[in-house]
Amino acid sequence: MAFQYLKDFNKSWITDKIDKAGIQYLENLGLLLCDKSSIKDPYPGYNGVTTSQLRNIFSEVKRIELKMDDENTDWETDVLMLRPKIAYNTARTLGRSKNSRMRELREVLEEALKNVSNSDHYRNFSKFCEGIIAYHKVNGGKD
Repeated sequence: MAFQYLKDFNKSWITDKIDKAGIQYLENLGLLLCDKSSIKDPYPGYNGVTTSQLRNIFSEVKRIELKMDDENTDWETDVLMLRPKIAYNTARTLGRSKNSRMRELREVLEEALKNVSNSDHYRNFSKFCEGIIAYHKVNGGKD
């Protein structure tokens, strides 16, 4: 059965923990974001997400996670603002390449963010993002 990145997403990976199915999902998503039809393809496709695009998002995710340890910060607002930042990064990319896999990344991250309602959920979301970056790299993501 073909990978369906939104249909196959399981919110429990954010609200509870990532399991073996979640790891397989992240591996499939990494391949999709590289715009490769097969793991055997030696190079990412033209529409693949770049490492710098992922890092732009992930650095913000980690910055928010670090703020959570300080009781005097409003990290919840930063989490809400993460969605427009991801949308902006996607729009910039789609302005250059209409078929970029950034659209799929945005849809997955927004679906995941819908399930963040406390700090534990956000930490799971951060781990989920780490998995995306890892499998993007494993699958030969563009620099």
